[in-house]
Amino acid sequence: MSLSLLLVYLAAVVLFLLLLLSLGFQPRFLTRIAGILLLAAGLAGTLLYGYGYYKLCETLPQAAARTVFSVFCMFLGRNEISAVSAVPLLAQPGMQIALYLTHLLALYCTASAVVGTIGARLIRTLHLLLSRRGDLSLIYGVSDETLRFAGELPGRTKRIFIDTGSGAASEQEILRMGGLLFRDEAAKSAGKELLRRIGLRAGKRRLTVYALDADPSANLRFAHALLRTLEDCGIRPEQTVLTLILPDESVSGTLQASDGRYGYGSVLAYERETLLARQMIREFPPCDTMRFDDQGRAVEDFEALIVGFGKTGQAALRALVMNGRFAGSRFRATVVAKDYAKQAGSFFSRFPALREQYNLTFIDADARSVEIFEQIERTKAALRYVAVCAGGAKETAEIAVEYAALFERLGIRAVIVQCNPDGLRRNADRNGPAETVPLLTAEILCGERMDERAMQLNCAYHNAPQSDAPALWAACDYFSRMSCRASADFADALLRSAGVDNKTALPEAVLENLAQTEHLRWCAFHCAMGYRPMPEEVWRERAELYRKKLNENETPPQIGKDPARRLHACLIDWDALDALSARENEVTGGKVDYKEYDRENVRMLLSLARQEGGNDA
Repeated sequence: MSLSLLLVYLAAVVLFLLLLLSLGFQPRFLTRIAGILLLAAGLAGTLLYGYGYYKLCETLPQAAARTVFSVFCMFLGRNEISAVSAVPLLAQPGMQIALYLTHLLALYCTASAVVGTIGARLIRTLHLLLSRRGDLSLIYGVSDETLRFAGELPGRTKRIFIDTGSGAASEQEILRMGGLLFRDEAAKSAGKELLRRIGLRAGKRRLTVYALDADPSANLRFAHALLRTLEDCGIRPEQTVLTLILPDESVSGTLQASDGRYGYGSVLAYERETLLARQMIREFPPCDTMRFDDQGRAVEDFEALIVGFGKTGQAALRALVMNGRFAGSRFRATVVAKDYAKQAGSFFSRFPALREQYNLTFIDADARSVEIFEQIERTKAALRYVAVCAGGAKETAEIAVEYAALFERLGIRAVIVQCNPDGLRRNADRNGPAETVPLLTAEILCGERMDERAMQLNCAYHNAPQSDAPALWAACDYFSRMSCRASADFADALLRSAGVDNKTALPEAVLENLAQTEHLRWCAFHCAMGYRPMPEEVWRERAELYRKKLNENETPPQIGKDPARRLHACLIDWDALDALSARENEVTGGKVDYKEYDRENVRMLLSLARQEGGNDA
């Protein structure tokens, strides 16, 4: 065989493979064009063959049947032109050309579908082979939201989607981003076959799981099923990261690995409403609505208005309490919701300190009632933030527009955020378009990216070198991780309130005020996580237990913190911390200084911001 002939064969094979790949990556508009061409071929064939058989057949049913048969034959590659060539009109050269062109168009549609299918299969095979090397991102749940989110992931990660049966999967789009789509029960059940298919074994490969289906309960079931499979297959916890939306955040700690218990190496879990609230604070932070003096103290109060008190409104209130308190400022929040008491029982039971410790007002009224508009006028001087969580997107938008018009008339500069199930919208004014922020973004859902600062902060708490950060983070329980994350998230707000950039050294007076702000945030976080101030008699009981355990050469408990009953002695005013420190040191013989803890936390946060290159204040 000559070299030239081999080159011809090789070129033909390469071109054919390129054709398969190109057809496998057909854009959506080409798919729509193929559908139009299919209809055009069918219509043209029906008109031409219909006319021919009308002239040739003795009865109309016979003509209709033969017409349908011949049109189907066109798409199968069979030629029926000779059957109607006896008709004078169709025997003319122009009509013969029309018939052949109609057949060619039908064959093109058929070939395009067949070759496109083969091309897609080839691409899937190539992606499956590539997915067996490097790190993996497994995305449970296919929707427009998750497809957009997956497009934000780093290009080097291998994306594998599991369709839960919603019917929203777009395999063409997934293939174009270099991903794979699994629809079979083996993938949905997260069994060993799934790990075998993607080539995950005990070793260095990392698996990041995003359980983002619209059904939070399904996400939790999938996460547990996959966890059992990972354990059975000997996958090490440090190889895995889990981010999921679940029905109740209180169960999330059971998914993370801890001493003596197998689990995912890192877990970032949200209720959908909590995720929305966190996104709200990140995109539209309360500190940006405030003014501060050159000593880092707020010069005005912070008033928030939450419309609606379903799960979204409850999450928004918790987020604003945690992020809207600053030294020098009084915090107040008003919740407006019709029949709010009927849906708030669980909230008040889980977070009693929010109601006991903070200036919260609940009004049982319609958000557009005269009562509420008068309430806004009375509080306009301090009103800084409005979160509209009315439930339906239409009603939420209508309320936001009405408030924007009122604020314009009264000169109120508060930010208005619409909290919808699919994301956030911010009303800059009543006439301009609302700024839109999607709910699922890589910035907030990529746990390791989010945790980098929190991990370093946890390491600093232990006075350890940064090289120990991963090991210390792995040993950190879920609540402590949440605390570190909340603290790290607040670093930019501290810089903003200080009125300095990340390269400026802080004067002592500014540091003291920032430490007070940090203490307010710390207290708010614990109250929003279900903690209450520790009563005096409980503190004395624990102090006595401390002495007893110490005398018995046993490990004594922490006096001021009782995790089982969600009690903490440090949930007190800044000015009372010195007395608490002295009282504890008298029992333990230690040198604890709770105020200094807050000062050191501020120093660490600002130091980390400087190391990152930081954001301008």
